[in-house]
Amino acid sequence: MLKSLEAGCGRLFHERSVGKLIYFVLALLCLTSLYFFWRCRTMRGAVRKTNEALQEISREMEENRVLKLSVPDREIEALLVTINDALRRIREQHLEYSKREQEFQRQIENISHDLRTPLTSIIGYLDIMDKSVLSEEDQDALAVVKRKAYFLQQLVGQFYDLSRFSGEDYMPAVENVDIARLLRETVVDYYPELAGRGLMVDINIAEGPVNVRADKGALERVLQNLLQNVCRYAGRELLVRMETEGGKVVVSLVNDAEGMTGEEAGRLFERFYMGDGSRNQGSSGLGLTIARCLAEKMGGTIRAEADEGELTIILTLWRHT
Repeated sequence: MLKSLEAGCGRLFHERSVGKLIYFVLALLCLTSLYFFWRCRTMRGAVRKTNEALQEISREMEENRVLKLSVPDREIEALLVTINDALRRIREQHLEYSKREQEFQRQIENISHDLRTPLTSIIGYLDIMDKSVLSEEDQDALAVVKRKAYFLQQLVGQFYDLSRFSGEDYMPAVENVDIARLLRETVVDYYPELAGRGLMVDINIAEGPVNVRADKGALERVLQNLLQNVCRYAGRELLVRMETEGGKVVVSLVNDAEGMTGEEAGRLFERFYMGDGSRNQGSSGLGLTIARCLAEKMGGTIRAEADEGELTIILTLWRHT
């Protein structure tokens, strides 16, 4: 009897011990799950904030900022150390590139300035030469020399303009400019040359004023350079179109461009790019580069697209309100 009672108590004690052990294990598992759940949410939030900080740093690389993790984690902190080191090297390379670019611009400006005076003198002497004493062959040769001298003078001027417009010191005087009127006047100025090339010109410009935030002189230079490009390379037609899209004004120049690819169109605004050999006659490859530089200085954009034998250059500026 006593043995049976002892056995029963032992079983009861064992069952209670097992029950407590199971309860303890379940509680421990629950706490562990809660901890890992909290840890996961905390880490996800920390990674999200770190990603947002990295995006801000990428937009403003000049600022000497580093990434930090709000929650301790050895592996992720090691990753951030590597990223911060890469950001530091990128900043150093960007600073070095900026210094080289500024030095290059200063050299171009100095060279252009040094060449302008003697070129003006050379052209002056060519203009006052007595052509009556020259043979017909010599007169033709003189005409070639004068044409080359004028082209060189234009090239030097474009070098100087590019170095000046792309410099950090140049800031356009942004004001209220009627782009519709300015575009019509520019097309009219170039119409004899466009018509002389046999181009069919289709103009779709608003009748009333359309005001944009721009420097009038800079905007006129942009439109002139775009039309000069058309005069050189368009074959049959030109469409000039202006539209308003929300707070922006979009000017599109569409002309035929047989054989031009989208990749070539994307490179038209690169410095000195002139495409294939058919696009380099009498051109320095700087006109469109200057146009893009001025457009961006005024807070706008300019780009080119090519599709099915057509080249479209799109100028976008902010509308003045």
